[in-house]
Amino acid sequence: MVFQEEQAASKFWPLRRWLSGKEDEEAGKAEDTDEDRWNRERGFDLADSMEKGLARELVTDFMQPLKRSSKLWRFHVVRSEDKLQYRLFSDDGDFLLCARLNLEARLVCFFLYNPAEREGAHFDPTRPAFTMAYNASKSEWRLTQERCEHCRFSPTHRSCTCRGKQQVAFIRHSRRTIGDGIFNCMDVHVPGLYSDGGHVIWCPLLGKGDLASPPEDSLEVQRLITRKPQWSNDVESLVLDFKGRHILSSAKNFQLALNQKPEHVICQFGKIGSATFSLDFRYPLSVIQAFSMAMTTIFWT
Repeated sequence: MVFQEEQAASKFWPLRRWLSGKEDEEAGKAEDTDEDRWNRERGFDLADSMEKGLARELVTDFMQPLKRSSKLWRFHVVRSEDKLQYRLFSDDGDFLLCARLNLEARLVCFFLYNPAEREGAHFDPTRPAFTMAYNASKSEWRLTQERCEHCRFSPTHRSCTCRGKQQVAFIRHSRRTIGDGIFNCMDVHVPGLYSDGGHVIWCPLLGKGDLASPPEDSLEVQRLITRKPQWSNDVESLVLDFKGRHILSSAKNFQLALNQKPEHVICQFGKIGSATFSLDFRYPLSVIQAFSMAMTTIFWT
């Protein structure tokens, strides 16, 4: 799986981060922040764990779109008993990401570590890799990366951390009526892709505005729309065809397609057990984008 390569890619992260911090320290110790010092100290702790293959610090693979494929890549999500924690796994059962819901803060936090396994010793609930805030009506959700790709090696005071952070996805919900049923739908904006496969970095320091309302016909944004279900008189319910999946009836089930190809499903989420959901998606989505879209359905009824 592509994520196993992350350990090799992240092997030099602590050293690179620490050296960057050392250069800033030489430039001016007075500007050093508590967060910068924390990052350097954590680098030493992680070095030993990386040698053992336990550390997961880079988010690069979670941000890159999946390999092109004619079929959807399969994953699944497991929900905790209290419905406040969700873990994403590959179809082979490999852990990928953990999401935790904070109702008071109206926030979903995403972590690279599985608190239930041995690498959970590095799990820090105060240091998510991504966060997704939602409004009071739970109709708008904004996913941001905590360490911007443009600013990640800059000291905190020189990064976009205090200026809105790097936006990764914006999701807006609405409800519509079809037949005798009402279905939940979403409209999604994600950064666009360059011809070389790289994605647009939506950093405020690069002059990027709000991902929720990009310039019209902007090529730097991709829009996803919900595929509408059909009303079935036989079962007296709204139905969707989840090819290759046996899906249970749930208000949380959805399918998404690119705005320019409304019949071409690129993401589908469906209930397959009492606390288990399938999450299947493909290019041009990344893992964190698809997982975050699924997480926005937690209040759907």
